Amino acid sequence: METDPRKFAFIACVNDPEQYAACARHIDTLEVPPGFTVEKLPVEGARGMAEGYNAAMRRTDARYKIYLHQDTFVRDPALLFHLLELFREPAVGLVGVVGATRLPRSGVWFHAGLHSFGKVWEFRKGGGVWYLLGPLNRRRERLMRFRPVRRPYQPVVVVDGLFMATQHDLPWREDLGFGFIYYEGPQCLEFLKAGYKVVVPHQETVWCMHYGPPHEAEAVKSAAYRERFAVNLEVFRREYGEFIGVHVNELLRRYQR
Repeated sequence: METDPRKFAFIACVNDPEQYAACARHIDTLEVPPGFTVEKLPVEGARGMAEGYNAAMRRTDARYKIYLHQDTFVRDPALLFHLLELFREPAVGLVGVVGATRLPRSGVWFHAGLHSFGKVWEFRKGGGVWYLLGPLNRRRERLMRFRPVRRPYQPVVVVDGLFMATQHDLPWREDLGFGFIYYEGPQCLEFLKAGYKVVVPHQETVWCMHYGPPHEAEAVKSAAYRERFAVNLEVFRREYGEFIGVHVNELLRRYQR
């Protein structure tokens, strides 16, 4: 499909209409560049993120697609202007707000320590010594801050799936069967393999709030999530083992167009 270079599409898989309504309200507050249009594409009933995102990608002719969680609330009103500035460089294929320049052995970007960059607001309980407070450790807005990005952007290997903006279309890996867990890892690496940059931008104002589920997950559900995450990571490491432990600079030299 030929894409419209003056159009943005916000795409989200939805199973909680109330949370998505809040997400949509934040999108509606954004400043829209002159001559551009914005559409919202909620996807209901998807069996996984890759399936839902592929379906929405085929439905819209927008050049710029922002894939975000239903509980991601955009906070910077100038977001669209920031994206247009980044996408002036055709090699920039995918933009996230937090990510890592090298994947550790686990395959999980946020286990990368000093290789992690970016920042995002989250509504959650505190970690570390905060757990000692027990019931007093309540969920509230907390800034998740990794290493700062001091240039316009930092090339990375993988970004978090809470916010993924693209200016090129590549199919999402439905065939991996990842459901709703770690679908972003394969997509980022497919962009790198195609010769594009995956980047985390410099943020003067933090772009997003990732609210999380309305209630804390039950222990049984949390255990099931961790079990499925482990299964998906095993598949991920087998499929993309060549990327594990390799710095993004080397990957760009290897795959750049």
